[in-house]
Amino acid sequence: MTTSQLLAVDLVLSVLSAGAWITAVWLTVWLTASSTRSTTNRDMATSRAAGLGVLVVVAAVALTVARYAVLPALVAGSWWFASERTTINLPLTAIPAAWAALAGVPYLLRRRNTGSSLDGTKPPRPGRGKTAWSREWTVLAMVAAAASAVASLALTFILGPFPAPWSLAVLLSLMALTVLLAKLALFTPHRPSPRRLNRSKRGVEGGIAPGPEDRTSGPPPWGRRPTAAAAVAGLMACTAFGSGVFAWLGSRSADGAVIAAAVGHHEGGNATLADPTPVTSLLGESPANPVLRRYELTARVEQVTLPSGQRTEAWTFGSLPGPALEATLGEVMEVELKNRDVAAGVTLHWHGYDVPNAMDGVAGATQDAVMPGQSMTYRFTAAQAGTYWYHTHQDSAEGVRKGLYGAFVVHDPTVSRAEMDIVVAGHDLSGLGLLGSSDRKSMYSAAPGSSVRMRLINTDSLPQRYLVEGTSFRAVAVDGTEVNQPGEVSGKLVRLGAGGRVDIAFTMTDRPVALRSDSASSAVVVIAPSGVPGSGAAEMSVPGKAPTGVFNTTPVLDLLEYGKPLVGKKAGSDGVAITREEVVVLDRQFRFVNGIPRYAFTVNGAAYPLVPSIDVALGDTVKVTVVNRTADPHPMHPHGHHVQVLSRNGVVPTGSPLVLDTVDVLPGEVWELLLHADNPGIWMDHCHNLDHAAEGMMMLLKYQGVSSPFVHGGHSGNRPE
Repeated sequence: MTTSQLLAVDLVLSVLSAGAWITAVWLTVWLTASSTRSTTNRDMATSRAAGLGVLVVVAAVALTVARYAVLPALVAGSWWFASERTTINLPLTAIPAAWAALAGVPYLLRRRNTGSSLDGTKPPRPGRGKTAWSREWTVLAMVAAAASAVASLALTFILGPFPAPWSLAVLLSLMALTVLLAKLALFTPHRPSPRRLNRSKRGVEGGIAPGPEDRTSGPPPWGRRPTAAAAVAGLMACTAFGSGVFAWLGSRSADGAVIAAAVGHHEGGNATLADPTPVTSLLGESPANPVLRRYELTARVEQVTLPSGQRTEAWTFGSLPGPALEATLGEVMEVELKNRDVAAGVTLHWHGYDVPNAMDGVAGATQDAVMPGQSMTYRFTAAQAGTYWYHTHQDSAEGVRKGLYGAFVVHDPTVSRAEMDIVVAGHDLSGLGLLGSSDRKSMYSAAPGSSVRMRLINTDSLPQRYLVEGTSFRAVAVDGTEVNQPGEVSGKLVRLGAGGRVDIAFTMTDRPVALRSDSASSAVVVIAPSGVPGSGAAEMSVPGKAPTGVFNTTPVLDLLEYGKPLVGKKAGSDGVAITREEVVVLDRQFRFVNGIPRYAFTVNGAAYPLVPSIDVALGDTVKVTVVNRTADPHPMHPHGHHVQVLSRNGVVPTGSPLVLDTVDVLPGEVWELLLHADNPGIWMDHCHNLDHAAEGMMMLLKYQGVSSPFVHGGHSGNRPE
């Protein structure tokens, strides 16, 4: 089984064990209260209930033990999959479960064998002797086991992988309180009314033994049993609810939060809060007498009609995708952003491009959102060749989805360009799958023997798989970085996580070449050979949809094994002087997000903006371990930096060095990454499934001595997510 499947099994087992222990409590309370009355029918029912109780307790113990059996396999994947499950959950549930089994099974077996009495002839006198002690001990043991099982769920769904000591203290206190209140509710001596006392006294004087309802101690009479059992169930629910309240109080939305400067944490660090550098001053260096590339982008709301005839509302920069921006290495980009009427506000973020921090375009971190009628100019030097893209980073989950994105390509003048160079952005617009600007067939032509480069960009929030038909190809660049000695690929899919890019190249054949994506079932890009007799008919014969099941049966190209290693360069972290190590655990817990309690996507147990930042100093080399404990892929995107992949699930890359700006961490995976802190500022690091980011999966990479004057949320209106 995969680690992701093991995590799912553990979750199912935890829910089932909690349900089994709660059922055991209910049956034990029922049997305890039943001991006050004895009839033939009730004796038979009690015997059956006791037998069922034995089975339920055995099942509860088995389910609890099964959770422990999963732990070694989780630890084999990574300690971070089993950390709190081992150090907290195991003792939390094992001790009460053992107590309940040792106390409960013998008691229930005796009740099964003798009905409602221990000698088979008459019910015992409740509240006295060993019988009452055994009954009370058993019920409280069952309550403790059930409370611990519910607390285990609270640990998973609320407290998370890094629970604060005070939250654990609250959780344990709630468990103890549940057991105490169960004792008070079920075993406090019951005092009858004066009328019953008088009636009992008259009965004794007349030679009549008092009935169970007239006794002055023991469990409450049958008429109060439903209330008592319901009270116990409610108390156990309070264990989870109470811990949830405390956890939520500790994770309230920090609307209006100001990003403070990181302080020194290294030996010899001299950064202080007295004179932090504002992000607005981190503009980078501009070359003397630069060659300017000027562009103007105007954000607007408009109705767009796609080639299929479908019409929908979109937010655009004048086209869909936005205008393609191009530059040559060394040129200075100058892009003026205007907002005509997008009420949510807009910014420009340069995805994958290591711009100066002031130009990063993150509302609430490096700038305020550009509201309707406002404008802002972005200026930076084109210092990286490759395929990138731009998009809004204000209300980005909605803004990008609705169309505020476009391609950004920087060319290296020393490298010959392909004779045909096409950008294909895969996107989902209101449920309509696009390849480029079309949801149908897009036609191109190229001479046989000519070079073709297709720049694939995933501008969506979900992963995409691309199929090339009609030719083999080479994956020549990943996230803007050239691949060393790329080999020919045939019969494999190219998978792109959200925000990722892969450039493919091939030599045009004498037959049509088609590009398809599983995210756009009705769209296809076709390149037909020009000047070849009959090519027009062949071009039109290319079907509009992919063969059924092809995306499920075709293997995916593994980029960690693709290309060749650089000569003299070791894979992994050998020979690298690492100055810091960080662990980033991606998970889900109940948290406040924007003031609303949600089942959030969390980083190290918190939701943005309360996620602890990674604080670095200029020149640090940071090893970052990313652990995905959820059932969803998370394409983690650090702004302003690229990372080199050291390993995935403990396996180092065997192909070309893999340098990424968007790392697609699949469920149950562990990636080790190397980040060089060489671009000062305050940088976002978030999941590029932008819906996940909007639900809390964002954090900051902060350099010592850098601060931001901008405010997240509140009256500022800045919502980068």
